[in-house]
This record gives sequence, C-alpha cells and structure tokens, in this order.
Amino acid sequence: MGNQQHSDPDRLTARTKWRMRAVEILYEAESRDTEPSKVLAERADRAFKDPEAPRLPAYAEQLVRGVASHLDELDAVLGKASTSWSVDRMPAVDRNVLRVALYEIRHVDDVDTAVAIKEAMRVALQIGSSDDTSFVNAVLDTAAKAE
Repeated sequence: MGNQQHSDPDRLTARTKWRMRAVEILYEAESRDTEPSKVLAERADRAFKDPEAPRLPAYAEQLVRGVASHLDELDAVLGKASTSWSVDRMPAVDRNVLRVALYEIRHVDDVDTAVAIKEAMRVALQIGSSDDTSFVNAVLDTAAKAE
C-alpha cells in the first residue's frame, strides 16, 4: 500500500499510527469483500493465540467500528464533497483515509476538524496511492463545511 518513503514512520505520533492501522484494516476488509468487524475479530484472535502478534490500539478499533457503522453517511458526504471522483472510483486507500478523517470530524468530539484534516494528509502521504495530498485536503475541507 503506497508511499512508504515520504517520512520516517518512527517520527509519527501514536495517534497517527493508530489512524494508519484503522485505514489498513478498512482497506483489508474492503479488498477481501468482508466486514471490518470480521477483520478485527481475526486480528484479536491472532493476538490472543500469539503473544508476539501486534495488538490493535483501542482508538484504531474505535475508528474502524465507527467508520463501518456510519459508512453510508460518510460516503454520501464524501460523494458530494468530491467534484472529480465518485467515492467508488477513488483509490481504495485514499477512500478509507477520507472515511476515517470524516468520521473523526463528524463523530469524535476531542478531534478538531483542522487536526483531522492534517492527520489525514499525513496518513495519505505515508500509505496513500498518490503523492498529492491536495485531493484529501480539498475533499475533507468541503465535507467539513457541509456539516
């Protein structure tokens, strides 16, 4: 998935890494045509069986579950906010970056809109399909103003 060369992942904040994990799980669920909750359950089972397996941070799980439960709403807003791409035609990774950020903007009280947009751009730069984060910025800015 994407552009790992842009910045040192060790310098990313914990919450940025958690957002990246959420996007990865949503991307995996979408690419496997399965429910995100199933991917979460598989990861939890793997972590239970193997003490060395990485644990999913609670915030990443909250984001995955939140996006999954508000998917139709998020996609409708993103579809209206994007003038150049329908949601289903957006690159899958970018689409899920946008979903996570918009979920934070609309449903997570302790995340400021500007922070959610900035973080989405950081995540897109790390794992997105394009070097151009202006698309993410523009769509989220428009979506946030549509509230």
